Amino acid sequence: MNQMATKINYLDGPRLHRALVAGIHKVVSRQDYLNKINVFPVPDGDTGTNMAFTLNAILEGTQSQVYPDVDKMLMTVADSALDGARGNSGVILAQFFQGLCDGAADIHKMDTAAFSAAIECGAKYAREALAEPKEGTILSVLTDFSTHLINLIESGNTDFVSLMENGLEKAEESLANTMYQLEVLRKAGVVDAGAQGFVDMLNGIHDFISTGSIKDYIVQNYSKYPSLKIQSAGETIDLTYQYCTECMIKGEDIQHKPIRKELMDMGNSLVFAGSKTKVKIHIHSNEPEKVFQICDKYGTVYGQKVDDMQKQQEISHTKRADVAIITDSGSDFPDYDELDVHMVPVRYSFGDKGYIDKVSMTPQEFYQKLATSAHHPQTSQPSPGDFRRQYQYISSHYKSIISIHLPHKLSGTWQSAVSASKRISDSHISVVDSCTVSIAQGLIVLAASEAAQAGKSHDEILKIIDEAKSKTKLFAIIPDLSHAVRGGRVNSSKKRITDLFNISPILTINTKGNIQTAGIRFGKKNLNAKMASFVLNKIQPGKSYRVLVAHGNDLPSGEKLMKELTDKVPAMKSVNLVDVGALFGIHVGPGALAVAIQEVLPE
Repeated sequence: MNQMATKINYLDGPRLHRALVAGIHKVVSRQDYLNKINVFPVPDGDTGTNMAFTLNAILEGTQSQVYPDVDKMLMTVADSALDGARGNSGVILAQFFQGLCDGAADIHKMDTAAFSAAIECGAKYAREALAEPKEGTILSVLTDFSTHLINLIESGNTDFVSLMENGLEKAEESLANTMYQLEVLRKAGVVDAGAQGFVDMLNGIHDFISTGSIKDYIVQNYSKYPSLKIQSAGETIDLTYQYCTECMIKGEDIQHKPIRKELMDMGNSLVFAGSKTKVKIHIHSNEPEKVFQICDKYGTVYGQKVDDMQKQQEISHTKRADVAIITDSGSDFPDYDELDVHMVPVRYSFGDKGYIDKVSMTPQEFYQKLATSAHHPQTSQPSPGDFRRQYQYISSHYKSIISIHLPHKLSGTWQSAVSASKRISDSHISVVDSCTVSIAQGLIVLAASEAAQAGKSHDEILKIIDEAKSKTKLFAIIPDLSHAVRGGRVNSSKKRITDLFNISPILTINTKGNIQTAGIRFGKKNLNAKMASFVLNKIQPGKSYRVLVAHGNDLPSGEKLMKELTDKVPAMKSVNLVDVGALFGIHVGPGALAVAIQEVLPE
C-alpha cells in the first residue's frame, strides 16, 4: 500500500487481517494503561488484560490460515475471539466480531458501504449481548462509530482511508464523552477502559490503512498519564457479587432466551455471546458452580473460569509487595487473609463433568462425590493460556513474579507455567518446581509470601524458596490404596500386599519430586496416633518447626493428630489444620492424614 494520498476502495481477506493485526498490537501494547483506568463495572484492574487476551486469541487463531475472502476471514476471527474471550469487555468484543461476521456473510471483497453495514451489525450484536446495557461504555462508542460511518457512506464516501479517519475522530469524541455519561467515571476522572481499548484498536487499524505498516507496539508510553503510573483509578467498592464467572456451551441448537432468563437471577453484568452452536457466558455471581449447572442443561459446558473480583480490587488499589507469588491449587495452606498469594486452579473431572479445583466444590462435597461416583476423577493441568492471562494481569500490578508449582514429574502444571512465562514480553517471571505437593507445597509458598511481604528482592526470595524446599518434608498415612491405584500412582500389587498384611503405608515425596514409601504401620485404626509417633521421630530436638496437618474429610482425626503433635512439641513456631485438597485427595482418598514439617528458616 502507498501513503495516504492513495485511495483504498476495498478490503479483501489479507488486507482485513493485516489491519486487525495492527489494531490488536496497539491494544496489547496499551493493556497496562487500560488496567489502570478500569473503573466500571468493577474497579478490579483487569480490562486491559482481558481485552489483550481476547484479541491475542484472534492472532493465534488466524496465523495458520489467511483467507482471500472477507467472509471466511471474519468467520475465523469471530470463532477465535469467542474461544478466547475473557471478562466483560472481552465477551462484548467477541460478540461484536460475531456481528461483524454475520453482517459480512457472502462478501468476498468489502467496499466501504459493506464495511459500514457490517460494523453496524457488530454494534447491534454487542448491545444485545448485555442483559442490562449501559451508556458511557464501549457500547456507546460502538454505536456512535457505526452511526457515523453510515452517515459518511450516505454522503458518498468510497475511500477507506478517509472513512476510518473521520470515523476515528467520532469514536474519540464519543470516548471522551463517556466520562460524563457515567458518574463513576466522572468521579475517577477517566474514560471507560473498554471503550478506550476499542478506540486504541481503531487507531492501530487507521495507522495501517494510512501507511501500510504494522508497527511493533512494545513500549507503552505513560508520559500522558503520570497520575496513573502507580495507583489505579477509582475507589474500591462493596461488591454485591464476588466472582467473575465464565464458561462456554457447545451444542447443536442452543436456545439463548431460556438460558438468559435462568441466569438473570444468578447475578449481574450478564453478557451473552455466540451462536446456536457455541455460546460464551459471562456473569458476576456468588455461586459459580450453580451458574455452570444451569448452563450444563443446555449443552456441553467447558472452559469454566472464575476470578475473585474482591481480591482483584485489593491488588489494583492497595500498595503491594514488589514480587508477586503465584501457585496452583495443588498447594494446600490456611486461608490467611493477609497472605498475598495468587492461585491458578487445576481442573478435575468425574466422567464428562468438569470442575474447577477449590471453586466448584467444597472439600466435603468433593469427598462425597469421590465416594459415590462411578467415575474416578481425572485431573488436567491449567493450560498455558490460563497462566498467560494470570501473568499478564499480575504484571500490571507487580514488578516481578515467582510462580511455584506441582512437581513436573507428577503433573504438567509446571510445564504449562514455563511455556506461558516465555510468551510474556518485558516481564520478570521465575517458575519454580516445588518438588512436593499439598501442604508441603503450601509451606514453601508461605515462606515465599512472607519473604515478599518483608520486602525481599526477587533473587533473595528464590534463595529462600530453595532453602525452604530442602527443609520441608511431607508424610501421608493412607488407610486404603484403592484411590492411588485407580489414579495410576500405585501398582495394584502393592495394594494386595497392604490388604493382606493389614498395613497402612506412609508415603512421602523425595527431593526430586518422586513418590516413595517412608514407612509402614500395621492396622487401620488410630491412624492419628500412628502418624504422630512417626512424625515425632522426624523432628530434631532443639529445632523449631512450622507444621501443617491435613485430613481427608476426617476432621476429628485431624484435630487429634494436631493436638498430639502440639502437646509433645511445644516449641513449634506454628501449627495449623487444613483439608487435604482435591488434587492430593484424588490419590490418597478419604480418611488419609498428612503432616508437613518445615524447619524454621533463619530470619
